Amino acid sequence: MLTITPLSPRAVEIVAEGRFTAADVAPALTRLAAILDDMPQLDILADVRGSPSIALSAITEELKHLPLVFRMIRQIERVAIVADAHWVRVASRIEGAVIPGVHYEVYERHEAAHAREWVLRHTDEPRAG
Repeated sequence: MLTITPLSPRAVEIVAEGRFTAADVAPALTRLAAILDDMPQLDILADVRGSPSIALSAITEELKHLPLVFRMIRQIERVAIVADAHWVRVASRIEGAVIPGVHYEVYERHEAAHAREWVLRHTDEPRAG
């Protein structure tokens, strides 16, 4: 399941949990497209709960929307990933390293409050302390 909630005029929270299929990804991408029309610059707080699984149909659906994905990449400035599963944090660090121009920070669950503050631009320090 994917849930998208606006947090501010430039930030959204995406909560991801369970198994993702094309039926989850298609409406989420449609919703993100509408949000991008209203937010020329976007920051994302991604809250990945548990250890999700991704169906091949979800990947195929995302590939069908590559122009939207590239548009998103151009408009995103900050991404904070809060994840329970270690493999999600590792994958997020890799993704952040290969996507140019987007500032990725990856957090463990106990750092979620700071991740939210950073995405909302209440602090410019990506790490607490």
